[in-house]
Amino acid sequence: MTLTTSPSGADGGRPPAPGGPAQAPSPRTANPAGRADPRTGARPGPPGRAGAAAPRGRRLRPSWPVLVLAAVAYLPLLATAPGRIGADTKAYLYLDPGRMLRRAVSMWDPAIGMGTVTHQNIGYLYPQGLFYWLLDTAGLPDWVAQRLWTGSILFGAGTGVLFLLRSFRWPDRFAFVAAAGYMLSPYILEYEARISAILLPYAGLGWLIGITVRGLREAEPGRAGWRPAGWRFPAAFALVVTTIGSINASSLIFILFAPLLWVPFAVWGTREVRLGAAVGMCTRAVLAVLVTSAWWIAGLYTQAGYGLNVLAFTETIETVASSSQASEVLRGLGNWFFYGQDALGPWIKPATHYTHDLWLIVISFALPILALAAASAIRWGHRGYFVALILLGTTIAVGVYPYDDPSPWGRVFKDFAEGSTAGLALRSLPRAVPMVVLGLSVLLAGGLAALEQRYAARAAAGTSAGGGGR
Repeated sequence: MTLTTSPSGADGGRPPAPGGPAQAPSPRTANPAGRADPRTGARPGPPGRAGAAAPRGRRLRPSWPVLVLAAVAYLPLLATAPGRIGADTKAYLYLDPGRMLRRAVSMWDPAIGMGTVTHQNIGYLYPQGLFYWLLDTAGLPDWVAQRLWTGSILFGAGTGVLFLLRSFRWPDRFAFVAAAGYMLSPYILEYEARISAILLPYAGLGWLIGITVRGLREAEPGRAGWRPAGWRFPAAFALVVTTIGSINASSLIFILFAPLLWVPFAVWGTREVRLGAAVGMCTRAVLAVLVTSAWWIAGLYTQAGYGLNVLAFTETIETVASSSQASEVLRGLGNWFFYGQDALGPWIKPATHYTHDLWLIVISFALPILALAAASAIRWGHRGYFVALILLGTTIAVGVYPYDDPSPWGRVFKDFAEGSTAGLALRSLPRAVPMVVLGLSVLLAGGLAALEQRYAARAAAGTSAGGGGR
């Protein structure tokens, strides 16, 4: 059995009739992307609702998937170790956020030694520094603020996937499965307890792709695209970029491959946008990003030219490649620090469960296997994009593993990283894993949709047979 449409049934193919094959749509009537009518600007409504507009009050109320994702993201964290704070990022970020913000506005810090150019401090102005300062001003305890910060990262990741799949008109039940799978990936365990800011690109991935999908659908060619209305999605894209990329640019760079991959797919794959309109939209997005991110990009430039050579005293390329094998990447893992331990025990305690508990090992391998199997069972118009996303993310994340005999791509990157400072700054290739996790989560949810369609078709066929026998 194959799923011949998207879970919404709105990808340009008709749902298969009971007992019969799917019928391909006419090229004149198919609307694979739910594109707007070029004359009226109207878009087709979700299946079964015939374009009916929801009441304004209903639109403002959060849907059940959003409420459930919020409960899962925040409540368990708030119930964990009340009154205790973790050693996440910089202690003074949550112990005295006001002092942190005052110092972060300048790249020169006279309070350290005889003065020094700071490393990444300016990036903490927004969003992390502002977040902790607001909660500190509100009088919330530090441990509560820390739990809310982590919960907000998880919630942002889950709702981003929800936003993306609603762009494809997925029903909430299947979009929720994909969102929950992505939000609860073990990838978060690698960074949450010590450098949670690295997770910001993970939280923004679904939003960036969703904004790109919607922006390209509404993009207009020529001068029309440069009118104020044409800047709506580029501005939204830029706001997300500056929110998730201000602290660690290398993690952001890997994540940006995902929305970039959608552009050729939309132009030559689904043909829902013309090349000229796509180029215009991308150009506006780049300009908006440069404007909104200039403050932290300038900080990186200053730090690279006048700051300490931090790269020389942190993990090497060989260290990063020591655990980035494809099997771990598909599990949502692969970061070298996750597996480390010393005389005091493992550096990250949950790592022992993923390396020693048989039941968890089996589940963590079974889920990506099922997702890849689902890719062969569904015939959804956008399936190719998410398969390509998995392949691209895995290729980047595996990187130069094994270090002594990497793949051709690994050898190219190894030479680049060992021969330049820019390459060395990009050595943490496993931070591309969110692309893999997102692709697998979407395919797994699509597989569940295929099963539902199969049983619905069987039930309809049985009902029809029973009625015909009377």
